[in-house]
Amino acid sequence: MAAELAAKGAAMHYLVYVSQAVKPMSVADLDAILAQSRANNPALGVTGLLLYRYSPDTDSGHFIQCLEGEETAVRTLYETIARDRRHHTKLVLDRGEAAARMFGDWAMGFKNIDDRALAAAPGFARIGEASFAPERFQQPHGKALELLKIFFDAP
Repeated sequence: MAAELAAKGAAMHYLVYVSQAVKPMSVADLDAILAQSRANNPALGVTGLLLYRYSPDTDSGHFIQCLEGEETAVRTLYETIARDRRHHTKLVLDRGEAAARMFGDWAMGFKNIDDRALAAAPGFARIGEASFAPERFQQPHGKALELLKIFFDAP
């Protein structure tokens, strides 16, 4: 599907959102989410990156995710994700068009990050002081996409 879109000159649609897990996620919980994503996303032509962070300060977990692909597929997948009862307080931070896939190597890339990893991300030390709570993202939306790209490019 990506090759077909590129051949037509179509841009990739992307959507970035944050949400809060209903409960802190175990490794098994996260593995289940990834298995489902990696099984379903290739058929939809969707790629992306999912970050999860557990905050011991609030005993809660938060997600930030970028989905990319054909616009209808991304919107439909996000609607499914938004109905998922494993998380709440969903907030779309950014959406738009990109010339090419940003996370094309993964049906769904994933990183479980901690304070140290966030503090090491250039320009994002402030986010490392708290969770991915939606109110923390009341700034230019491009910052969320930049954060995801940093973790995509990291070893």
